[in-house]
Amino acid sequence: MKHKILKSGISILLFTAVFGSVIGYAQEQSTSRMFTAELNVKFDGMEIKKLERAAKMLSDAEAMLHSATSQYDALTDLQKKERISSEYNAAMKLLLESSRNAKEANSIVFYVFKLKNESFWNKMNRSNHRAAGMEKARYYQGTALKSYNRSLIRRQQAEDADRFDYALAIMKDAMGYEKLAVRDQGRSLQICTDYPVEYNYGWEDDLSLEEVVKIMKDPNVHEPPKDIFATVDKETAVDSSLLKEVIFKVQIAAHTMPLSEEYLNLIYKDKIPIDMIYEDNWYKYSIGRYKTFEEAEATLIETNIKKAFVVAYSEGKKMSTQEALELIEKRKAANE
Repeated sequence: MKHKILKSGISILLFTAVFGSVIGYAQEQSTSRMFTAELNVKFDGMEIKKLERAAKMLSDAEAMLHSATSQYDALTDLQKKERISSEYNAAMKLLLESSRNAKEANSIVFYVFKLKNESFWNKMNRSNHRAAGMEKARYYQGTALKSYNRSLIRRQQAEDADRFDYALAIMKDAMGYEKLAVRDQGRSLQICTDYPVEYNYGWEDDLSLEEVVKIMKDPNVHEPPKDIFATVDKETAVDSSLLKEVIFKVQIAAHTMPLSEEYLNLIYKDKIPIDMIYEDNWYKYSIGRYKTFEEAEATLIETNIKKAFVVAYSEGKKMSTQEALELIEKRKAANE
């Protein structure tokens, strides 16, 4: 039987001392204590060395970030716009080096916690013992892995970016996911370490056991809505009549994960509301709801967004622009 005890003071605020800058890199501490001070978990000498290395890498990443942003701020507006000068390339190179250091450092911490966590489950398997009531540990282990995988995608997007401010915003997203990954992996580790005693840790944004069980029984509970159009601007209503007609839109971005508003604002800064279309496991972002191809094309030219293009829908279903134009002509002929 598990005993529930109020365990005050134990919280996994792993990044309080680490993420104090614009994208959350380490600033002051440079030892493993920045990761373990709030954990009631014993680490061996090899694990501590790895955490100390991660702390040093985060400190180096912070220094590189400050140097990169200082170099970028010193550029002229023309240099920032053209993105071809040696000074711009030097700032960009340093920014990406900072990202790589932070990525590796957070990966080290994540896997130290993850491997220590897995040793618990391996021990349970060898003894043919099922750790009853450990749904919460499994839940946090799952959310940690999801956040970690998302951070890897963001880091790669930063590598592929050719704009400094764009890459910096993506790096901020990546660090946020890495922060969640380590936090949740730490929470899972703490629960496993304390087994079979169950504590009320008082974690921020913690879920009740009932909520965890519900999510694990019904994994679709957090799936995105199936509405074909979901406006990013919450105050802008979607005209349902548009779903019955052929409409043209300008797609400006797409990803397998939802993009933040800050991220989207770097791509498009004008006044047309951005629609999010969840389609074929992709989050697709577009602007405008036009009844003619010419209107959509005019918006496409005006926005001048790299890799943007016109898309068409009829009754909520995507079709090629050629099919859409042919359908419009067919309906016109039928009404004459």
